[in-house]
Amino acid sequence: MIDRKRQILTESERCGAVLAATDPASRVPTCPDWTALDLLKHLTQVHQFWAAVIGDRLTAEAVADFEKSRPALPDDPMRLQDLRRQATADLLEALNDRDPSEPAWSWFPPDQTVDFTWRMQTHEATIHRVDAELVAGLPISPIDPGIAADGIDHVVNVMWAWVPGGVERRLSSTIELKATDTSQTWLVNTFRWSGEAWGETYNNQIGCERAVAGEPGAIVSGTAQDLDLLLWNRADNAVTRSGSQHALAEFQAMLDDGIQ
Repeated sequence: MIDRKRQILTESERCGAVLAATDPASRVPTCPDWTALDLLKHLTQVHQFWAAVIGDRLTAEAVADFEKSRPALPDDPMRLQDLRRQATADLLEALNDRDPSEPAWSWFPPDQTVDFTWRMQTHEATIHRVDAELVAGLPISPIDPGIAADGIDHVVNVMWAWVPGGVERRLSSTIELKATDTSQTWLVNTFRWSGEAWGETYNNQIGCERAVAGEPGAIVSGTAQDLDLLLWNRADNAVTRSGSQHALAEFQAMLDDGIQ
């Protein structure tokens, strides 16, 4: 069983420690619009936000009010480090005080429970620790295979599950993701979608979802960590890709859509 509290705490501390020794103006290669200071601000803001959502039991309307009223974070890195530590502590305290099955607002309509925040923050802390190591020019520290496999699940089941209903879909390929160290596999379908959504017209957009059956046209394999980093767009040089070039191109198009 994943110890999410320990994972969030240790990864957040590692992220903070690496950034404390990094030039605040350095660009984050995996989030090129951000500097190292921006990355530290982001993790701080994320923990402050979810500590309020869970701890104060914010409704959707209250979430919008919170976002409008929150003060800007300081640019002083030392002060920001203190705020990040407090924000992480507040987040974990808020999560610990509630049952994971309790209702709680989230941006993901299918899961409006406290457990969503536990899972999302587990992987947000892990992936932003990777970002910190990359901006500092350090090797990526290992991700536990169980955490990495859970991260793959989260991308497939949540991060990619944003395509609106009521649009036309056309299946374009089926791909198998294979973790060589845990013997786990994930079958996914890529598809193209077109239609009206969010007040705009979209045409031939890429999408991807968990498949329940089908023969893969391509296989992407590597350790659970390799696949986790690939799906979160943090590294792609340690996986093996084989099979239909069309299927692999469709899968790459989904990756290129990006997760920050």
